[in-house]
Amino acid sequence: PRDRAENDRGTSQRVSRRARQAGGGRLDCATDVPWTRPLSDVPAMSEYLPYIIFGFTTGAVYGICAMGLVLTYKTSGVFNIGHGAVCATGAYAFYSLREELGWPWPIAALAILLVFGPIAGLILERLAVALAPVTTASKIVATVGLLVALQGLITLIYGTNTRNFHTFLPQDEAFSISGTSVTIDQFCTFAIGALAAAGLYAFFRFTRTGVAMRAVVDDPRLLDMTGESPARIRRQAWVIGSTFAAASGVLFAATQTQLDVFILSLLVVQAFGAATIGRFQSLSMCFVGGIL
Repeated sequence: PRDRAENDRGTSQRVSRRARQAGGGRLDCATDVPWTRPLSDVPAMSEYLPYIIFGFTTGAVYGICAMGLVLTYKTSGVFNIGHGAVCATGAYAFYSLREELGWPWPIAALAILLVFGPIAGLILERLAVALAPVTTASKIVATVGLLVALQGLITLIYGTNTRNFHTFLPQDEAFSISGTSVTIDQFCTFAIGALAAAGLYAFFRFTRTGVAMRAVVDDPRLLDMTGESPARIRRQAWVIGSTFAAASGVLFAATQTQLDVFILSLLVVQAFGAATIGRFQSLSMCFVGGIL
């Protein structure tokens, strides 16, 4: 009997110890059961929704930037560290057209997408051709030089002070999720990123130029035998990639409501993280990586 009583006492102590650990060291004295945190003390999901919505909006911009970065890297083999500086240049160009010259924002946006982006892509394609025979280290140094040069040019023209960037999309509420408002500009930014990812997927899957861009990565000589020019395909890839960079710069500046050349140039860092999730291959996964 004495051994049985000691065993019962030991079992009771072990149960109480485990209950105390499970309840954070607190027991209900009346019932000797673990104390649990009241549900009223647990933050509601609606408290996190504004941050989640903002994260989706900003992540869509990161995804757009990453898709442009991966597209140019896949077709040329040049990892353009100056990609973020192209984003910044596009944002400042849009600011000049809209704020300083007074252009309507749709016209300014079309000028950035149809003029600035393609011209920047053609210039960068020429740089990529010049860097083709050099070592990887030399390519990295050259793109870092591009980053520094564009930052210096923007600082020389606009100065070092941060400028206010007025949003151009409507700020009205589009809809709400559990009482949390989603504005039109947030919805449009995410929709632009999603449509861009879907459009690139369809472009590479169903168009002749898209298939040729995939082929130029695998075997440029075989592509040349089909009558397609690898140089022309790479040029088109740089045009699309630079246009995506300029678009992401404008959207990111609108999201942050300010222009800062150094913050905009760091978009390449976030784009690198998103591209890593896509393994520098899948453009649609780059968009998902930006969201994550």
